[in-house]
Amino acid sequence: VAIANALSSSLIPSLSRAVAEKSRSQITAKISSAIRFSMVIAIPSAVGLTVLAAPISNLLFAGTDNTMLIRMTMLGSAAVVFFSLSTITNAVLQGINHLQIPIRNAAISLVLHVVILCGMLYGLKLGVYSVVYANLIFALVVCILNGLSIGRHLRYRQEIKKTFVIPTLASGVMGAVAYGSYQLCYQSLHGILGSKRTNLLAVVIAIGLAVIVYAVLLIKLRCVNEEELRGMPGGTKLGRLARKLRLM
Repeated sequence: VAIANALSSSLIPSLSRAVAEKSRSQITAKISSAIRFSMVIAIPSAVGLTVLAAPISNLLFAGTDNTMLIRMTMLGSAAVVFFSLSTITNAVLQGINHLQIPIRNAAISLVLHVVILCGMLYGLKLGVYSVVYANLIFALVVCILNGLSIGRHLRYRQEIKKTFVIPTLASGVMGAVAYGSYQLCYQSLHGILGSKRTNLLAVVIAIGLAVIVYAVLLIKLRCVNEEELRGMPGGTKLGRLARKLRLM
């Protein structure tokens, strides 16, 4: 979400300039690139939070019963994707000079959020989980309304395969690797280093392997090419490394 905020800050002025120049190709290219880069980061982040919810929670709050926290983290991890996407689409609408639309969409989503939250709290008796579900629905509705608004004003359609499908598939494999490597490390070292140190080491190793696997899969599945990689932060160095490893 922090990366999405940073992208939004840089997107608004450049998009406004493209709108002033009436360059449709630049407008669509900037929107597509910002949304895709945001999803390339947000989707694996959500998967990582899901599969490593227990070790991360136990690492942050050692010595306590984290059952509820773990469950809430797993259920709410998808919010990373929705809030990232809503942040970017808000910036897109601001960049094309429709400042009032994000406010209107957020207001509609907020009303639905409150209604659903009350229904879950008092009707379904879901307790604190109501907040998690209602937050997810709020962000999802904002994404949907913003997407419809962008499509209506720009006749724009986001590319699906490289933006959502491939990152999701790569994240699924990455999640399996992260979970498996964590379990293997923890079971192997638990008796040697103790629970807390083993958990820390296993989490670090799992995240490190997850990053490597995900990056390789993105390149191998042609989600990003060398030119697109150069446009990302640190992409030039990553491109050189990928060529040395014959991934490109």
